[in-house]
Amino acid sequence: MTTAPKTHNAPETTVHSVIATVKGLVSVMSREIDLLRAMKIKEMSELQEQKLVLVNAYEQGSSQLKKDPSFMQHLDPLLKEELRDVIQLLNTTVTENETALLAAKTSNERLMQAVVEAVQEQKIKSSTSYSQTGVLAAQKAQTAQATTPMHLNQCL
Repeated sequence: MTTAPKTHNAPETTVHSVIATVKGLVSVMSREIDLLRAMKIKEMSELQEQKLVLVNAYEQGSSQLKKDPSFMQHLDPLLKEELRDVIQLLNTTVTENETALLAAKTSNERLMQAVVEAVQEQKIKSSTSYSQTGVLAAQKAQTAQATTPMHLNQCL
């Protein structure tokens, strides 16, 4: 009974694939951060599909590498260092992306609150009620400022 020798070619190919995927993901997330900072939220939807594809590819590549942890011990030190560097860059970019998302969310919430307050204020100003004499309160306030005081004889 003979066993086939293990080849390290496939895992190295996977490492190169993971590195390329991470670089692509960092690029997409960097563009997303720029759009968030510029408050161009609508344009971000184009990036979401690309980001999802890259995240799925990263997860697949990572799970393949985790299947044989001993492989990393035999990996070329330069390739191992490059992998470590791009993972660190990804972590930094994810943190920066999260910060930009939170800032955009906070900004949008403030904007929405300002709009709600302005609508409520306008609603209060434009709401009308009738006085005891049947005159609209808003008209009464306007005519009171525009007319001169006089007494009306109500005996007819």
